[in-house]
Amino acid sequence: MEAVNASETSSPQTEAHRASVTRMYTWISENGRLIEQVRVVPKGDSSRARGRIVAAAGPDNSAFTVEYEAQLGADTTLRRVWLTLTTEEHERTIDLVCDDEGAWLLEDSSGNRSRVGGDGVVDVDITYSVFFASVMIRRLGLHAQPGSEDVRVLSVDSMTLDVTEDTVTLSSDDEQVHGITATASTSATVDPDGVIIDVPGLSRRA
Repeated sequence: MEAVNASETSSPQTEAHRASVTRMYTWISENGRLIEQVRVVPKGDSSRARGRIVAAAGPDNSAFTVEYEAQLGADTTLRRVWLTLTTEEHERTIDLVCDDEGAWLLEDSSGNRSRVGGDGVVDVDITYSVFFASVMIRRLGLHAQPGSEDVRVLSVDSMTLDVTEDTVTLSSDDEQVHGITATASTSATVDPDGVIIDVPGLSRRA
């Protein structure tokens, strides 16, 4: 895997330069019925990501669009995730905010606020999103060297925006990162920044 060996070829200066550059990523599903695109903009030590998942109707889902905006801290941890789901029947918005003590609060479109997830939950996994899986990989450093981590996540269903707490085991070897989502057992090839290039049989970066 290119990323696992990246520490042998990338200097801290090179990595710092890459982190300071605005980037646009696009992933297309193998069947061509789903596309995700995100723009990641550095802001000092933090960054902001704004993206969209667009899915055509299929055997297991109605057509839907999820727009998202995420704020990431200096250590690449998520601090806030705003999502809007649009389907033929309805539109729903939620806002997930991690407070100063590490607790996640959910605010819905009616202004109702509630706590979600237990203590110590750091990551957010959005079904069908390659970007949020990449954020986990990068935060854990699994793109830089082989390892394994059990991660508790807030899992958001893209088709409903329902939020639950799940656990996923992430691991990496010299070729791929494995178990990249809480809802499916998959493997991925990633680039030197930990961003997914290809999930064989599911999605690829354009």
